[in-house]
Amino acid sequence: MNLIFDFGNTKQKMAAMSLGAVIDIANKTKIETKDVDLFLKKYNPARAIVSSVVNEAEEIAFFLKKRKISLLKFSAKTPIPIQNEYKTPETLGGDRLACAVAAASLFPKNPILVLQMGTCITSDFITESGVYKGGSISLGLEMRLKALHHFSAKLPLVACKNIVSLTGTTTEESILTGIMHGITDEINGITTRYLNEFDRLKIILTGGDAEMFKNKIKNEVVLIDNLVLTGLDIILNYNVENEKNK
Repeated sequence: MNLIFDFGNTKQKMAAMSLGAVIDIANKTKIETKDVDLFLKKYNPARAIVSSVVNEAEEIAFFLKKRKISLLKFSAKTPIPIQNEYKTPETLGGDRLACAVAAASLFPKNPILVLQMGTCITSDFITESGVYKGGSISLGLEMRLKALHHFSAKLPLVACKNIVSLTGTTTEESILTGIMHGITDEINGITTRYLNEFDRLKIILTGGDAEMFKNKIKNEVVLIDNLVLTGLDIILNYNVENEKNK
C-alpha cells in the first residue's frame, strides 16, 4: 500500500493506492496531519510520495518521518521511467510530469497528448517511444472568471456553470459564453493540430474541470480521473525497485 500526496494550487489530495488503484482519497483545501494519521491507521502504508506546487509539504514530511514512513519528495531530480526532454526541468510542474508518466504507462507505443483542466489548462505531449517533450500552459476556468472581475472596473465575479448558448443576453451570460466557448475552441485547436502531426495519437482529458468539457471536444478523448495520483504511484514504485536492484 502506497500513500500519495498531490498538493496543487487550489486543492490538496491524499490517496491510499494499491496495485495502481485508488483505494481511498481525501480531497481538501488543506490536508492536515490528523487526515494523514487516519489513513496511516486505516491502511498501514509502507511508503509515501509527495508532489507539491506549494510550500506546504514540510509539516506532512515531518509527521511521516516521526511515524517511520519512508517518503519520496518528487522533484526534477527524481528518477522516472520515461525520458524527460523539457529544457528547464526544474521549472516543470510535478503534476504535469506525473501525468506524462501515467499516460506513457497506460498507452505504450502511442504518441499521447494529455490535457489537464484545473487551475491552469495544460497540454503535455509524450512521443510513442516514451519521451516527454513539453506542451502548453494557459489560464483555467476559475482563473479566467476571476481575472475578468479583477482587471475590470465593473464586470462581476461570475459563478462557474456550464452554458451552451452562443449569444449571451446578460453580462453574466456573456462572460460565461465567452469563457466556456473560448476554452472549448482552445482545446479543439490544440487537439486538431496534434492530430494533424501525429498518427495514432491518444488524447487524455483529466483534472477537476474535465467532466465539464469532455463532450465539447470534437476529437476523440479518453477521460481519466486521478491521472496525477496514478503517475506518482508509478514513480514511487519505480524508485523502490531501483533501490532494490542496487
